[in-house]
Amino acid sequence: MWEACYGKESFDLRLTVLRMIRQWKRILFITLAGALIFGGIYCMKNTFLRGRREYSAGSVYRVDYGVDEVDANSVMINSYTWNTYMHTEEFLDMVRSRLAGSGMEGMGDEELGGYIQGDIESDWRVPSTRVVTDDMNKSTAIAKAVEEAVIRDFAPGISEIKAIRVLDHAGEAQEIVPELRIGRAFILGAVLSAFFVVVILLLKELGDDNIWLPATIRRRYGVKAAGTLKSRELKENICYLFEGAKHPAVCSVQENCDPAGIAEVIGRLCAGTAAGEADWQSLPGPLACPEAAGKLRAADGILLAVRAGAHGGKQLEYTLDFLAQQDCKVTAVILLDADEVLLRLYYGLKKTDGRVWVEE
Repeated sequence: MWEACYGKESFDLRLTVLRMIRQWKRILFITLAGALIFGGIYCMKNTFLRGRREYSAGSVYRVDYGVDEVDANSVMINSYTWNTYMHTEEFLDMVRSRLAGSGMEGMGDEELGGYIQGDIESDWRVPSTRVVTDDMNKSTAIAKAVEEAVIRDFAPGISEIKAIRVLDHAGEAQEIVPELRIGRAFILGAVLSAFFVVVILLLKELGDDNIWLPATIRRRYGVKAAGTLKSRELKENICYLFEGAKHPAVCSVQENCDPAGIAEVIGRLCAGTAAGEADWQSLPGPLACPEAAGKLRAADGILLAVRAGAHGGKQLEYTLDFLAQQDCKVTAVILLDADEVLLRLYYGLKKTDGRVWVEE
């Protein structure tokens, strides 16, 4: 079996980066699509698919402690204790007594306590209560009952508290409108999409056996590379590699190559030289026509043509293995349909008369 040096082939960061840049349209398209999909789902979920509507009403209080300011830290109500007070059985009984006649006084502790929230945001002397239900009238009624219970029933029961005043009375309940951060949603969708598409493309580049450079043929397969059809050094390489060959052959690795067209180009390019005057044979590829191995074995030299990309690496490996078994020695490989812009950028060359230099 032909041994290709995939494992020994060094990671080419420059080629990988250039390949990613060359795919900027795909990356941009997927990034925009991801932003639209993610942002659209976010908007739909928080507008049309929001579920049940909730209404909130609350009060803000001022607590006056009956101790000196120095000793207040030992008896002050914090956020945890305040919220705990709001859910004690004694306090819920106070709220139910204030709801008498409203039809809601029969609610159990679990149901009523689930509607009430107590909090202290910054100043420990300014607690607040908040009532959230799925009915505007219910939220309003319970919030007012909680306010009455706090200032009239709750305060007298705590010896350390001198008085509780209302800074902001509970008014009519308002619908809770979720804060839509549409811009952030679209940006997050774009960032995540760009990240995942880059990772996927990187994994694809690392996992594929594509051939983008003529130098890859030499490094990976140990076979000389004549270059590309637009390589500036193609003529010199062909003349040197096939020097003295009277009946060389051109055959393709993939079925969609045109060996006859390649032979014609070589004949024109090397006109006036021994390689140009040679009788180039155009033969089908060994993968498509194994019977061609006999004629290839009789040829003075073999020029294999493989297309750039197109997962040609494994096909080239299989072809080289088959020809080695048939005692057909491959002289060189030519790379077809190479990305000339990629080659120019990779080698840092200027475009000259439509041709670029590539490494042998």
